Amino acid sequence: MKNIDWIIHYVIGTEGPGGIVNAHTHGMERYDHLDFQLVLPLVQKQTCEILNTIGIEVQNGRKFEPNIYYIDIFTCGFRLLPVLETGRKVLRLILPDPQMRFPENPLCIEPYKSQTKSAFEI
Repeated sequence: MKNIDWIIHYVIGTEGPGGIVNAHTHGMERYDHLDFQLVLPLVQKQTCEILNTIGIEVQNGRKFEPNIYYIDIFTCGFRLLPVLETGRKVLRLILPDPQMRFPENPLCIEPYKSQTKSAFEI
């Protein structure tokens, strides 16, 4: 097994539904790939497991593209949204709510509904 050679910053605030979370990677550029971001207020261990799983896929040669629905990694599908995170381009993981509804579905619940909102662009 290869070593995890990237870092994850897990930054949490108090605004927004469930708090603002800006969990993101640094180091995917060594694989010629954009870093990843997750903004759901999940338990820190779960957030790191998700980001590390995606990172390992990249480390093994996989390239992820924005706006594609991926179904082969986690128990639920996800897609990636290109965003700016403190001035750099990253791919934000967009996960469905417990009923498998994405943010564009009017029945999607918070905090999942807010994943596509602008944040951290400065």
